[in-house]
Amino acid sequence: ALNGIPVFAFELKNQYTGQTVDNAKTQWMYDRDPREVCFQFNKRILGYFAVDHTEVWMTTQLAGKDTYFLPFNQGSNGSGNVGGKGNPQNPDGYQTAYLWEKVLAKDSLLEILHKYMHLQIEVKEDKNGNKTRKETMIFPRYHQLDIVTRLLADVKVNGAGHNYLIQHSAGSGKSNSIAWLSHRLSGLHNDLDQKIF
Repeated sequence: ALNGIPVFAFELKNQYTGQTVDNAKTQWMYDRDPREVCFQFNKRILGYFAVDHTEVWMTTQLAGKDTYFLPFNQGSNGSGNVGGKGNPQNPDGYQTAYLWEKVLAKDSLLEILHKYMHLQIEVKEDKNGNKTRKETMIFPRYHQLDIVTRLLADVKVNGAGHNYLIQHSAGSGKSNSIAWLSHRLSGLHNDLDQKIF
Protein backbone atom coordinates (compact mmCIF):
# COMPACT_ATOMS: atom_id res chain seq x y z
CA ALA A 1 0.00 0.00 0.00
CA LEU A 2 1.06 3.60 -0.59
CA ASN A 3 -0.41 6.14 1.83
CA GLY A 4 -3.01 3.55 2.78
CA ILE A 5 -4.09 2.87 -0.80
CA PRO A 6 -3.43 -0.70 -1.99
CA VAL A 7 -1.31 -0.69 -5.15
CA PHE A 8 -0.20 -4.33 -5.41
CA ALA A 9 -1.92 -7.53 -4.33
CA PHE A 10 -0.53 -11.04 -3.93
CA GLU A 11 -1.80 -14.59 -3.93
CA LEU A 12 0.88 -16.54 -2.07
CA LYS A 13 1.01 -20.30 -2.51
CA ASN A 14 3.04 -23.04 -0.87
CA GLN A 15 4.19 -26.16 -2.68
CA TYR A 16 4.39 -27.98 0.66
CA THR A 17 0.58 -27.84 0.88
CA GLY A 18 0.12 -28.86 -2.75
CA GLN A 19 -0.51 -25.44 -4.28
CA THR A 20 1.60 -23.59 -6.83
CA VAL A 21 1.64 -20.35 -8.74
CA ASP A 22 -0.92 -21.90 -11.11
CA ASN A 23 -3.43 -22.13 -8.25
CA ALA A 24 -2.76 -18.47 -7.49
CA LYS A 25 -3.42 -17.49 -11.10
CA THR A 26 -6.66 -19.48 -11.10
CA GLN A 27 -7.71 -17.77 -7.88
CA TRP A 28 -7.13 -14.32 -9.38
CA MET A 29 -9.03 -15.29 -12.53
CA TYR A 30 -12.07 -16.99 -11.03
CA ASP A 31 -12.37 -16.13 -7.34
CA ARG A 32 -11.92 -12.35 -7.53
CA ASP A 33 -14.66 -10.19 -9.03
CA PRO A 34 -13.11 -7.59 -11.38
CA ARG A 35 -16.23 -5.44 -10.90
CA GLU A 36 -15.36 -4.77 -7.24
CA VAL A 37 -13.80 -1.32 -6.90
CA CYS A 38 -10.50 -2.58 -5.51
CA PHE A 39 -10.14 -4.99 -8.46
CA GLN A 40 -11.31 -2.65 -11.24
CA PHE A 41 -8.68 -1.73 -13.80
CA ASN A 42 -6.62 1.31 -12.79
CA LYS A 43 -8.83 2.16 -9.80
CA ARG A 44 -6.91 0.89 -6.77
CA ILE A 45 -4.67 -2.14 -7.26
CA LEU A 46 -2.26 -1.67 -10.17
CA GLY A 47 -0.58 -5.09 -10.19
CA TYR A 48 -1.68 -8.58 -9.20
CA PHE A 49 1.03 -11.11 -8.36
CA ALA A 50 0.86 -14.91 -8.21
CA VAL A 51 3.76 -16.22 -6.10
CA ASP A 52 4.99 -19.55 -4.82
CA HIS A 53 8.42 -20.74 -3.62
CA THR A 54 9.88 -20.96 -7.13
CA GLU A 55 8.02 -18.59 -9.49
CA VAL A 56 6.37 -15.18 -9.76
CA TRP A 57 3.78 -14.15 -12.37
CA MET A 58 1.86 -10.89 -12.60
CA THR A 59 -0.88 -9.02 -14.42
CA THR A 60 -2.19 -5.47 -14.34
CA GLN A 61 -5.80 -6.32 -15.18
CA LEU A 62 -8.20 -8.94 -13.89
CA ALA A 63 -10.53 -10.07 -16.67
CA GLY A 64 -11.86 -13.43 -15.53
CA LYS A 65 -10.83 -16.28 -17.84
CA ASP A 66 -9.19 -13.73 -20.17
CA THR A 67 -6.73 -12.54 -17.51
CA TYR A 68 -3.24 -12.61 -19.02
CA PHE A 69 -0.26 -13.21 -16.72
CA LEU A 70 3.35 -12.50 -17.59
CA PRO A 71 6.32 -14.12 -15.85
CA PHE A 72 8.13 -11.92 -13.35
CA ASN A 73 11.05 -14.31 -12.91
CA GLN A 74 14.83 -13.79 -13.12
CA GLY A 75 15.59 -16.72 -15.43
CA SER A 76 17.11 -20.03 -14.38
CA ASN A 77 20.66 -18.62 -14.20
CA GLY A 78 19.73 -15.24 -12.76
CA SER A 79 18.90 -12.01 -14.49
CA GLY A 80 21.28 -11.02 -17.24
CA ASN A 81 22.58 -14.55 -17.73
CA VAL A 82 21.70 -16.97 -20.51
CA GLY A 83 19.39 -19.65 -19.21
CA GLY A 84 15.87 -20.96 -19.19
CA LYS A 85 12.64 -19.96 -17.50
CA GLY A 86 12.11 -19.77 -13.76
CA ASN A 87 14.52 -18.60 -11.07
CA PRO A 88 17.94 -19.76 -9.88
CA GLN A 89 18.38 -21.72 -6.68
CA ASN A 90 18.73 -19.48 -3.64
CA PRO A 91 20.99 -20.92 -0.93
CA ASP A 92 19.68 -18.30 1.52
CA GLY A 93 15.94 -18.84 1.09
CA TYR A 94 13.16 -19.11 -1.41
CA GLN A 95 13.86 -18.70 -5.13
CA THR A 96 11.32 -15.87 -5.18
CA ALA A 97 12.89 -13.90 -2.31
CA TYR A 98 14.10 -11.24 -4.79
CA LEU A 99 10.49 -10.08 -5.04
CA TRP A 100 10.28 -8.83 -1.46
CA GLU A 101 14.01 -8.27 -0.92
CA LYS A 102 14.60 -6.14 -4.04
CA VAL A 103 11.46 -5.26 -5.98
CA LEU A 104 9.19 -4.46 -3.04
CA ALA A 105 11.84 -2.59 -1.07
CA LYS A 106 10.56 0.93 -0.39
CA ASP A 107 12.84 2.83 -2.79
CA SER A 108 12.40 0.27 -5.57
CA LEU A 109 8.62 0.20 -5.18
CA LEU A 110 8.39 4.00 -5.34
CA GLU A 111 10.70 4.07 -8.36
CA ILE A 112 8.49 1.56 -10.20
CA LEU A 113 5.38 3.64 -9.50
CA HIS A 114 7.05 6.93 -10.39
CA LYS A 115 9.40 6.12 -13.26
CA TYR A 116 8.22 2.91 -14.92
CA MET A 117 4.48 2.35 -14.72
CA HIS A 118 2.34 4.19 -17.21
CA LEU A 119 -1.07 3.98 -18.77
CA GLN A 120 -0.96 3.38 -22.50
CA ILE A 121 -4.06 4.60 -24.33
CA GLU A 122 -4.77 3.44 -27.86
CA VAL A 123 -7.66 4.91 -29.85
CA LYS A 124 -8.69 3.18 -33.05
CA GLU A 125 -11.20 4.37 -35.59
CA ASP A 126 -13.03 2.00 -37.91
CA LYS A 127 -14.13 2.81 -41.47
CA ASN A 128 -17.46 4.14 -40.14
CA GLY A 129 -15.76 6.65 -37.88
CA ASN A 130 -16.54 4.73 -34.68
CA LYS A 131 -13.75 5.03 -32.14
CA THR A 132 -12.70 2.42 -29.63
CA ARG A 133 -10.37 3.11 -26.74
CA LYS A 134 -8.07 0.52 -25.25
CA GLU A 135 -6.14 1.17 -22.04
CA THR A 136 -3.17 -0.95 -21.00
CA MET A 137 -1.16 -0.52 -17.81
CA ILE A 138 2.53 -0.92 -18.66
CA PHE A 139 4.44 -2.54 -15.82
CA PRO A 140 8.11 -3.53 -16.08
CA ARG A 141 9.04 -7.17 -15.88
CA TYR A 142 11.93 -8.19 -13.67
CA HIS A 143 14.52 -8.40 -16.46
CA GLN A 144 13.56 -4.89 -17.60
CA LEU A 145 13.97 -3.41 -14.12
CA ASP A 146 17.27 -5.23 -13.74
CA ILE A 147 18.82 -4.09 -17.02
CA VAL A 148 17.86 -0.45 -16.56
CA THR A 149 19.12 -0.46 -12.97
CA ARG A 150 22.44 -2.10 -13.96
CA LEU A 151 23.08 0.26 -16.86
CA LEU A 152 22.24 3.36 -14.82
CA ALA A 153 24.68 2.22 -12.13
CA ASP A 154 27.40 1.61 -14.73
CA VAL A 155 26.92 5.01 -16.35
CA LYS A 156 27.07 6.73 -12.95
CA VAL A 157 30.47 5.10 -12.35
CA ASN A 158 31.95 5.22 -15.87
CA GLY A 159 30.25 8.25 -17.40
CA ALA A 160 28.96 8.76 -20.93
CA GLY A 161 30.51 7.48 -24.14
CA HIS A 162 30.23 3.72 -23.72
CA ASN A 163 28.26 1.23 -25.80
CA TYR A 164 25.69 -1.15 -24.33
CA LEU A 165 23.61 -3.98 -25.74
CA ILE A 166 20.15 -4.70 -24.40
CA GLN A 167 19.35 -8.27 -25.34
CA HIS A 168 15.98 -9.80 -24.47
CA SER A 169 14.25 -12.67 -26.20
CA ALA A 170 11.66 -11.87 -28.86
CA GLY A 171 8.59 -10.18 -27.41
CA SER A 172 10.17 -9.56 -23.99
CA GLY A 173 9.97 -5.79 -24.12
CA LYS A 174 13.26 -4.50 -25.56
CA SER A 175 11.53 -1.35 -26.80
CA ASN A 176 10.20 -0.52 -23.34
CA SER A 177 13.57 -1.29 -21.74
CA ILE A 178 15.32 1.04 -24.17
CA ALA A 179 12.68 3.75 -23.70
CA TRP A 180 12.90 3.57 -19.89
CA LEU A 181 16.70 3.64 -20.06
CA SER A 182 16.78 6.60 -22.47
CA HIS A 183 14.36 8.55 -20.33
CA ARG A 184 16.33 7.85 -17.16
CA LEU A 185 19.70 8.65 -18.81
CA SER A 186 18.42 12.02 -20.03
CA GLY A 187 18.09 13.21 -16.44
CA LEU A 188 20.93 11.25 -14.81
CA HIS A 189 23.31 13.21 -12.55
CA ASN A 190 26.65 12.15 -11.07
CA ASP A 191 27.58 12.37 -7.39
CA LEU A 192 28.47 16.07 -7.85
CA ASP A 193 24.92 16.68 -9.13
CA GLN A 194 26.17 17.37 -12.67
CA LYS A 195 24.20 16.07 -15.63
CA ILE A 196 26.02 13.17 -17.25
CA PHE A 197 24.38 13.67 -20.66
